[in-house]
Amino acid sequence: MSDLSHHLYEVDELVVGNSLEAVSYAFLNHKTLVLNDLHKLNFFDFFEPQTDLQKYRIEPEEYKLRTHKGTKLVGPSKLEVWEHLIFSLSLAGLLPVHDLVSYTRIEDENILKISTKNSRMIKFKFNKLRVFDDENVRGLSSPLQYDKYKVVDWINVRSGMKHEYDYFETEDDFVKEIYFYPSKRLGAGENDKRKDLVSISYLNKEQLEDFNYSDTYVKFKILSLMKQYGIKGARNGKRHDDPNKYAYYSVKIEPVRREVIKLTKPTYEDEGLLVFDNRDERKVYFQSSRQNGYLNKVHNSLSA
Repeated sequence: MSDLSHHLYEVDELVVGNSLEAVSYAFLNHKTLVLNDLHKLNFFDFFEPQTDLQKYRIEPEEYKLRTHKGTKLVGPSKLEVWEHLIFSLSLAGLLPVHDLVSYTRIEDENILKISTKNSRMIKFKFNKLRVFDDENVRGLSSPLQYDKYKVVDWINVRSGMKHEYDYFETEDDFVKEIYFYPSKRLGAGENDKRKDLVSISYLNKEQLEDFNYSDTYVKFKILSLMKQYGIKGARNGKRHDDPNKYAYYSVKIEPVRREVIKLTKPTYEDEGLLVFDNRDERKVYFQSSRQNGYLNKVHNSLSA
């Protein structure tokens, strides 16, 4: 591999971010993108049904999730759209560092230095730096404000893995949603019905530091909901009071990992050549006109 540490790349506008907003802007406007964080969207992030995605050459689709209230309709997977656009940007040469970024640093007025995971330094000179996400970006001023957080608790189900549900929804921000998905822990095949689950909560900073909103209390609330909607643990032989019916163990679940995601992006003031873009994906989509060029040809060939 050639030594990139002394090379200076020059671009008119450089985009920094890992969100769908950042990827969408880079794709629709044919801009060079620096992925500053490896965190992707999750499998449970969906567009609304019939969302316009024609600029991505993606047809509207609907999927049905089985819930305790009936059927919930969702649109295409945001993760699949993200991966689709990233692949096209990469093939078109607009994703020069891809998943190698350790951190980035803004230097002088128009230089972005990138430190990679293999200890190399790459420099970009820009006329405009558009920042969508501030993770691993050094040299920024302090943000003006933060807001709520999306808290994702990944949970293994030890007993009670087989049931009909895909999704629960509650009226509270704490354990607002629960998605049940095919377990990947046990080497499950395509037809295996065993499921693990993930819980979604929406909390503020004070709640994040409060034990009453910890993964322990997430566990208690989920157990109560699973029992309420008739989910049982593994079979435990026949019932003593009625040998014609099965007995069941209690449902058992185990919190494994918690992710804390900024629900609303921090607010910064634009500074010189730096633009902080807080638009959501829909605003980016409708306020951008898809450009013609090599990226367009690459993406069209992949979507054909």
